[in-house]
Order: sequence, then structure tokens, then C-alpha cells
Amino acid sequence: MALDASLVAVAAVEAWATRSLGGAYALTAAYGAAGALVLRRRLPLTAFAATLPALSLGYIWLAPMGALYTIAADDHRRAWHAWLTGGCAATVAAVSFAPWPWLGPLSWEPAAVVLAALMSALLATAPIALGLLMAARRELAARLGELAESREHERRLAAEQAVVRERARLAREMHDTVAHHISLISVQSGALEATAQSDAARSAAEAVRQLSREALDELRRMVGLLRLPITSQAPSDEPGLADLPALLASAGPDVHGDLPALEDRACPPPVQQAAYRTVQEALTNIRRHAPGAKTHVALRLQGDYLLVCVRNGPCGPAPGPALPSGGHGLTGLRERAAGLGGTLHAAPEPDGGFLVRAALPLGP
Repeated sequence: MALDASLVAVAAVEAWATRSLGGAYALTAAYGAAGALVLRRRLPLTAFAATLPALSLGYIWLAPMGALYTIAADDHRRAWHAWLTGGCAATVAAVSFAPWPWLGPLSWEPAAVVLAALMSALLATAPIALGLLMAARRELAARLGELAESREHERRLAAEQAVVRERARLAREMHDTVAHHISLISVQSGALEATAQSDAARSAAEAVRQLSREALDELRRMVGLLRLPITSQAPSDEPGLADLPALLASAGPDVHGDLPALEDRACPPPVQQAAYRTVQEALTNIRRHAPGAKTHVALRLQGDYLLVCVRNGPCGPAPGPALPSGGHGLTGLRERAAGLGGTLHAAPEPDGGFLVRAALPLGP
């Protein structure tokens, strides 16, 4: 808008500066040409035609050149644009060179004719050249934008391929190492169950074998997820709220739960998975750091959130064996909750226990 206003103002100043060179008709035509520039973007041909009477005066140049520039700077990829631009340029040259009667006596000497022809050619070609240059600049900028977008797309594809290769490597490592050891645990616990002398040892061996089988099934599920393409959706057999009672039952007699009946449509699958993993990781940490502690698990709906609370008391009198820990469990839970737009709080309690509380949004 500032550029258009400046062009109209300069054309009006040109008309005012040359007001003494013609009569009322010339002054009207000059100001009309300056005002026609307001329409040069919406109606370029109309504005161009409105500047031709002022061009025939012989001393009004800015308004016709501005209108011709607008036509030349239009989308020149159209098939008929070259013909239109050439016709408008020829019109400017003809109107500027023609010996109109109101111009007074003209000199037909060769030098004057050559000078008039050069002036007419300049008035016709200069706006065309500048307009085509600006159109080519816009097209080049568009091509550069497409090239940058294509490179960004290639970069994303390369990053996705690197992630796929890394996931495949992790899947191989997990299958070749962890699955092997868990399989050995299952086999050894089965042999121990068959040779156990007491019912307690036999029950313990059976529990170890069952847990190792469940761990092996979950590990295979995770390996399968790692081998899926990035754009694929996760399978629908992920654990959810319906699997929590079995998880609490396998945790031992010291774990008690308050699990109300929640409709599946009230909790989306990602929220159910996050709730299950939160309880699972919290129970794992309790077995590792506070074995034998009384534990209470509670779930409830509060507004648009599912609240998951796992609270354990102080550690039992007989600490269990030291278990390896990577120190990433709570960090992973916080990342999982943040990915859903929720929060996770984990802190020790005044009585020596520990509280893990997650607020998971039910909506997007």
C-alpha cells in the first residue's frame, strides 16, 4: 500500500509540475492518469488504458510506465501473457511516437524523428524489462522455497531412516541378549519346580517360571513394536486398566488396590496404557527399594483427568537383595505423562514411605 500510494503521489506531482504545458484537457488527463494507478493491481488493463490519453500529451510518463510495469510483472507463466505484454508495449510506443494534433507543429528532421523513436522505445521497454525482472525474481524465490522444502523433507526422511535402523539394532540386541537370559530363567525355574521337595519351593519356582514367561511375552511385544515402521500405529493389545487387578495380585499380599469400574470409553487407550505402566513401574521400585512395604494403589476420575496414586509405607524389617537399577524409571513416567499433557509427582512421604501420583488428561 505504501508503494502504491507513493507511485500515485509521484504521478500527481508530475501532473502538477507540468500543469502549465497544456490546457484544461491536458491537466484533466494528467490527474486522471495519476488516479488510475489506484486500480493498477485489480484492473491493470483498465488503468493502463486510462493513462494513454495523458501519454499522448508528450510530457506525462510516470503513470503510463507504472501501469505497463504492473502488466509485465504479472504471472508471465500464462501462455497469453507474452502477447498481452508485447501488445501493451507496442501501444505505448505508438501513442508516444504518434504526431497528435494538439502537440503543435512537429519537426520531421531525421534527428528529431530518431530522438522521438528512441524515447518511445525507452518508454515501452524499460517498464517491461523491470516488470519481467521482478516476475522472474518472484518465481526464483518460489523455486528456492520449494527447494528448501524438498531438502527439509529429505532431511526428515534421512532422520526417520536413521531412527528405523537404530530401532532395528535395539530390537536385535534385546532379542539376542535379554530374551536369551529370560528363557534360561524360565527353563531353570521349570527344572527347579520339577525337582523341588517342598510345596513352598515348588510354588515359588512356578511363580518364577510364570513371571519369566510373562516377561518374555512382553519383551517380544516390545521387540515387535521396535520393528514396526515409524508411521505405523501401535497394536491394540497393550495392557490397560483391565489388566491392573492381575498386576496387583501378582505383586504379593502387601499390595492392596482401590480400582473402581471405569468404562473404556471414558479412558482412551493411551491413558490406560500410561496408567498401567505407572502402577507397574511404581511396584517395581517398591520391590527394589522397599520390599515388604504396605502398598496402596488407587485410581479415580476427577474432572477431565484420571488420577493414579501409588503410595507405600516404610521398608519392611528384612530388606531384600539389591537389584540393578538404571535410574530412568521415574524419568520415563514423567515423559509418558507429559506426552499426554499430564503431570507426575513422585516424592518421599513424612512416614518414610513414597508417593507416586499421576494426573492423566482424558481428552486431547
